[in-house]
Amino acid sequence: MEYKYTGIILKKRNVGETDRICTIYTLEGGKIRSLAKGIRKPHAKLAATLENIILADITIVRTRGLGKITGSIIENNFTSIKNDCQATLEVFAALNLFDRLVDFESPDLKVFELLKNYLEATDDSVAKNMPEKYVLLRLGFMVKLLHELGYTIEAKNCVVCGNSLSENDLVFSAKHGGLLCADCAGKNYDAKISVQANAVKMIRLFLHNKMNTLAKIQASKQDCDSVSVIIEEFLRWNS
Repeated sequence: MEYKYTGIILKKRNVGETDRICTIYTLEGGKIRSLAKGIRKPHAKLAATLENIILADITIVRTRGLGKITGSIIENNFTSIKNDCQATLEVFAALNLFDRLVDFESPDLKVFELLKNYLEATDDSVAKNMPEKYVLLRLGFMVKLLHELGYTIEAKNCVVCGNSLSENDLVFSAKHGGLLCADCAGKNYDAKISVQANAVKMIRLFLHNKMNTLAKIQASKQDCDSVSVIIEEFLRWNS
């Protein structure tokens, strides 16, 4: 049976002498894998249309198992990303996390649109020569992805008591999944880290704004590093 998907190539793995298995996040079927047979042969017709970081209309014939990719038409090649080494590395880091967190065959329109919008926003930042935005966009994508998957980082109120947070002495508890007020932080002896007020503001902005507007956020390297630590700790406790 023939299936048609709109999908983004997440990664690929060589098998046999000339074949390759592609992992694709699709609008219609969520994350899937399929065989690109003979793709590594010289002059293989589908080779250029099944590279990483491509949005394509993909046709798969499946009777059992992974099925076989028989057609692929590129919708967006994200050329600017691929022409910038730093942007490519940031995107690969984001896609690796995405692949790790998202289950197979669990389609989600919001997740698909988020991934597509992240790639478009990064591609646009490269085209506008804004390399300082690459890390910011990746962090924003990661925070928003966790939210869509049901793992929201609580940054509005104390995750334990629900009280408002002061901008001073902010503490993040990965175990509890968010920020603690001063009182709860004093009572809680689990692993926790101090965070910058600007990092908390960034997380709030990430959660309440669309992906294509996040490049407007002004953030220092120190702010980004602080958000990165929060995400890493959160993933360590929740993955």
